Amino acid sequence: MDTQFLHAAEQVIGKYSLQAENIFLLSYTGKKVIWAIQAKSGEFILKKMAISEERIRFMLHAIDYLTGNGVYTPGIVRTPSGEGYVTFEDEHFVVFESVRGRSPNYDNPDDLLKIVAGMAEFHNASRGIEIPDGTEAACHLGEWKAVFQKRYGELVQWKEQIAKAKNRTDFDRLFFEHVDVFLDQCRESIHMLDQSCYEQWVAVARYIKTLSHPNFDVENLTIADNGNLYVHDMDSLSIDLPVHDLRKILNQVMKQRKEWDLHLFLNMTKAYQEMHSLTKGQYFVLTADLLFPHLFHDQVSKYYQNRPPKWTELKHISRLKDLIATEISKEKVLRSFLNRLDEVVLHG
Repeated sequence: MDTQFLHAAEQVIGKYSLQAENIFLLSYTGKKVIWAIQAKSGEFILKKMAISEERIRFMLHAIDYLTGNGVYTPGIVRTPSGEGYVTFEDEHFVVFESVRGRSPNYDNPDDLLKIVAGMAEFHNASRGIEIPDGTEAACHLGEWKAVFQKRYGELVQWKEQIAKAKNRTDFDRLFFEHVDVFLDQCRESIHMLDQSCYEQWVAVARYIKTLSHPNFDVENLTIADNGNLYVHDMDSLSIDLPVHDLRKILNQVMKQRKEWDLHLFLNMTKAYQEMHSLTKGQYFVLTADLLFPHLFHDQVSKYYQNRPPKWTELKHISRLKDLIATEISKEKVLRSFLNRLDEVVLHG
């Protein structure tokens, strides 16, 4: 282990009553660092946080609020003086309890429905949360249209650049061949959002807040040995409409299958609806978000912005081909979904 990382972890753990026996570096991504701690009293996770103290304080408040309303998430280990985080060399660290279990699998129908139901329960449990003085929460309410327009503009700009390029890569040619289809999706998505109840929903959500967990996927979930679903990575919480998370998990699942599956889509939304009831108008907002080519834009932006830098041209091309097929297949499925909303929303 890098001695600098080990020194920081040892200094931080020394402020707790844990009596660490072994410290293992699990991951290092930018400013975020994660260690596994083996102590006499059990196993723990130490995280160097990549967010401000105000955001950390909101995260601690949110964890208390969510667990008080039935959400399972690793507990916060506090210092002997009761602090929920430690500051060392101007960096902030939090220790979490470790949860024994397994990662859920999207290909396992029971696991998938447990994830969707867990997401719905998470949204229910977060309803009505406040932002205490001295804390800060990321808030994305009302930002969707601006985000869509920005991403649309980026696709247009890349198209114009490729049109003028004398030497095109294979990726350039693949992008240029299909970009007009996705520009149409962008425009239709923005039009749908304008025609939806999005603004009215946002106005209500500013008063009755709901938390969004934008990374509610298998990497941040554990099915514990007792069968409960535990949610990790609470430092990414924000205030937003709950269907933002639903859009992301649907895209995650469908891109693994390479094309959209209407039957699966209906089953997932029905499972969500059983736990967290939405109106037809709110599902129309979800559909507008799903129609936007987020997956296509994300992959293209990775290539043109050199993220991640170690990816080969062939890997970028292979991934883009798969996502093009996924994004094109969804249009028919989304239309069918809107025609069958009565199956999801049984009343009203």
